Amino acid sequence: MDKTILITRPDHDITTRYLFYFAKEVLLLAERKCFKVFDLKKEKASRKEFEGRMKKHNPGLIFVNGHGKEDMICGYDNKFLVKVNKNEKVFKDKTIYALSCQSASKLGRESVKKGAISYIGYLKDFFFCYDEHKISRPLEDKIAKLFLEPSNQVVISLIKENTAQGSSKKSKDFFLKNMQKVLSSDSSKEFAYCAKYLWWNMKNQVCLEKNNVKK
Repeated sequence: MDKTILITRPDHDITTRYLFYFAKEVLLLAERKCFKVFDLKKEKASRKEFEGRMKKHNPGLIFVNGHGKEDMICGYDNKFLVKVNKNEKVFKDKTIYALSCQSASKLGRESVKKGAISYIGYLKDFFFCYDEHKISRPLEDKIAKLFLEPSNQVVISLIKENTAQGSSKKSKDFFLKNMQKVLSSDSSKEFAYCAKYLWWNMKNQVCLEKNNVKK
């Protein structure tokens, strides 16, 4: 496996702030596993920086955090990083995990058709709940952890050299485990409302590869 990873971590609103901090743990794991890490954080999560690093360093694994739509994934200030019919060929020969709403439905499919090895992402919106009292300390937010730890399990498993399909399954199993926990544990009943969103994320996460994407 190519032990080079590029991570985007914009931080310009509540959503991206949470993703920014939770992705830091992935970054540290990659470093411990002797990956060469390119961390495009805050304003550096721009199309110019992204395309420049991709061209210069040719990372094999891409982990994108940010907002998205069916045909794009975004970086800092919601400006697109990769968009259908613009620059999706940048993903050729790459494995991608996009923690980004909706992007698997169109961008993911087009990326695989144009040469991406695998694209793991979400067909619909990705939801997570959070504690408004923990916004300044996201990693202490037990509610957000219910969502962001399972979602990040995808790239954690990829770093540990699991297959793309296997990594997606591990993430889905983690979502299911947390859903069962909030529904069954007396200590977690205050979080029971999270169950439907955990289920939603699990059902809408897909792993797209050549064998399951029609030309």
